[in-house]
Amino acid sequence: MAVTIKDVAAKAGCSVTTVSRILNNRGSISEKTRKKVHTAMEELNYFPNQLAVNLFRQRTYLVGLIVPDVSHAFYALEIKYIERVLHENGYRLLLCNAESDNMRETEYLNMLQSNKVDGIIIASHTLDLEAYSKVNLPIVALDRFLGPDIPTVSSDHEQGGRLAAQELIDNNCKKVIQITGFCGVPTPSHKRHTVFSDVMKKNGICCETLELPFNAFSFRDYITYADNIFRNHNHIDGIFAADNVACAMEKVAISRGLNVPGDLKIVGYDGIEASLMSYKTLTTVAQPVKQLALTTVVTLLEIISGESVFDKGTHIRLPVRLIRGETTVDTKSGNEVLQQ
Repeated sequence: MAVTIKDVAAKAGCSVTTVSRILNNRGSISEKTRKKVHTAMEELNYFPNQLAVNLFRQRTYLVGLIVPDVSHAFYALEIKYIERVLHENGYRLLLCNAESDNMRETEYLNMLQSNKVDGIIIASHTLDLEAYSKVNLPIVALDRFLGPDIPTVSSDHEQGGRLAAQELIDNNCKKVIQITGFCGVPTPSHKRHTVFSDVMKKNGICCETLELPFNAFSFRDYITYADNIFRNHNHIDGIFAADNVACAMEKVAISRGLNVPGDLKIVGYDGIEASLMSYKTLTTVAQPVKQLALTTVVTLLEIISGESVFDKGTHIRLPVRLIRGETTVDTKSGNEVLQQ
């Protein structure tokens, strides 16, 4: 038979009301009585209904996180640090993998609201902005634009685009391809590609922009895509793409007899461990993954507590940095080790 609050009260020699006040940290209770109640709970192996306790406090200490693809290395790392910061602040994480599917994203939004989470972090975006505006909970967008009333946290992608472009320019590239993710939904990260193209154009460098297929998620997909690029584009001497795609481009280039970086310079974006795992370590623009997680969580918790100093729709941008590897400089020395 399950132990109840009445059993705890009887063993501690107090009223059910007193036990309830202790569980909910309300009212003036002597330290002696508190110890008796906690001792009774331990001896009876009693666990309070945490959901009921939290609802009484009007707080569940749950935060939902919706990501487009948990298998993507960047999001996997971001999830790790978001969960860590939430845990350090007494919150638990409900992780939702939308897989870039609007039906799944809608279901998760409804589920999180039904479970009375205190707030939501959204790193996926497949729905109309109106859908997010109807959510009656604190929301922070991670590298997404979800509407004028929802704050966004992202890297400074304009700076990232400039750093990547300048690295290829400094290495005398003349015919460059940049590969973007799916562009059907506007995100802050697209700005890096706009800036990259603009810088190339101003310097008289031929730059073609190609978009990954919407359903390209795995490294095998990237390899197939890279092979198609080299079949259909001649005399490329520079490539700019996210780290996973850039590593696939390097692998295919070398298999085709191209020398990296002699014939082909490659710059990645994200700064994840994949940049260290390629045949030659990748030159990459590293996003501040830990700081993105910390800033996103702190911003959300400040909104939840009513202590936010940010205006609605604020866009917080965090600086990126270039880590030079062997795909733009032909040397084994001086490579910086990523620390995420």
